[in-house]
Amino acid sequence: MLKRKEEYSQNENILMISHGLSFAIYVANKDRDKYAKFKVGEEQELSDCDSKSMKVLSILDGLGYPMDELGTYLYKEVITEVCDSLKGITGKRADMKKCKYLLAQLNNAFSQFYHHIAREYLEMGVKAFHLYIQQTIEKINYDAINLDLSYQIFGANPIEQNYGLQAFQLATYILGFCIKKEVHPPIVKKLSNMPNA
Repeated sequence: MLKRKEEYSQNENILMISHGLSFAIYVANKDRDKYAKFKVGEEQELSDCDSKSMKVLSILDGLGYPMDELGTYLYKEVITEVCDSLKGITGKRADMKKCKYLLAQLNNAFSQFYHHIAREYLEMGVKAFHLYIQQTIEKINYDAINLDLSYQIFGANPIEQNYGLQAFQLATYILGFCIKKEVHPPIVKKLSNMPNA
């Protein structure tokens, strides 16, 4: 459960620092506060990066992701990074190679892609990064899924996919690359080479 900074006890703060979670929680809390204001339509100045983050969080909210879990905000980082990686894609042969490479990175829990987000940006371990995302996926509220949104993104018969591939699919939806015409919520699973916790 993601709490505000002032709600953590001194022991929890020490534990977060020792586990390398303090910066990740800081970033998540900042995003959560911005999203809460965004959701109720409160006026706030958002950068292009913040606007993209709000769009991603809105989609995750619509797909039943719990908005009070750290893993939701970590997954938002994955999706926004995929969006950034797909900028400028035109459908040429070189772009297809770039997409295949990105998909291979998304399928590997210990790829440079995840290392960059977890270690270099959020200053946390890669295993912990994936663990928080997996725990959040287990808490998806399938009854709260916006079926119209799910339909537009995944179609009527979504295939079972890991969250790396789903991040790619969500990014292509956000960037307007594809619109599906059929409806059912997706089934999300963990990356295949991620060890069990």
